[in-house]
Amino acid sequence: MKVCKLQICLLIILCVFIIGCFSKSPSILKTDKRENNKWAENIAVLPVENKTKDDIAPGLLRSKLLEELYFKGYSKISLETIDQKLESLNIIDGKGNSGIIAPQILKDLIGADAVMYCTLIESNKPIGLVYAPITIYLRCELRKAESGEVIWKGQHKATSRNFDFTRKGLEMKSCKAYEAVIEEVVNKIMENLPYGPNLQG
Repeated sequence: MKVCKLQICLLIILCVFIIGCFSKSPSILKTDKRENNKWAENIAVLPVENKTKDDIAPGLLRSKLLEELYFKGYSKISLETIDQKLESLNIIDGKGNSGIIAPQILKDLIGADAVMYCTLIESNKPIGLVYAPITIYLRCELRKAESGEVIWKGQHKATSRNFDFTRKGLEMKSCKAYEAVIEEVVNKIMENLPYGPNLQG
């Protein structure tokens, strides 16, 4: 009988010890995550590389990405500042594409900690008789400015299906849906990006 009581006491002590260990693990993970994000205080968003015939989406996507980075806790580096620096190096072409730029260049030019590269892979908005689908597909990656190491990737493809019985109605719905799809794509991509130092307290 005494042996049974002793075993029960040992079992209870063991359970309390295990629960105590698990209760401490989240704070350790939180500390590690905070340490890993110290390099990414300033993120430079480069012009979106355009693989499509859509000349409007790249600019809208880039502006939305910058806005979302700010809301995620990263300091803003204005797009105008980035473009002026790149233009001084004759890197941006007539279509607004900047080609392949080494992240170290952005570190030297504007003091960026990390550089975001994005590619617009697909942008379709055909208008038929009663149907006008819109599809946007964007891929992004974040590189350390100092080493060029890829530290984060994200991509998303979204489609909006719009119906109407008139051409004018379809055009209006397509126009409204276009911005909504762009917003959805950026929001989904940014979901997995860790919060920046301004929101980590």
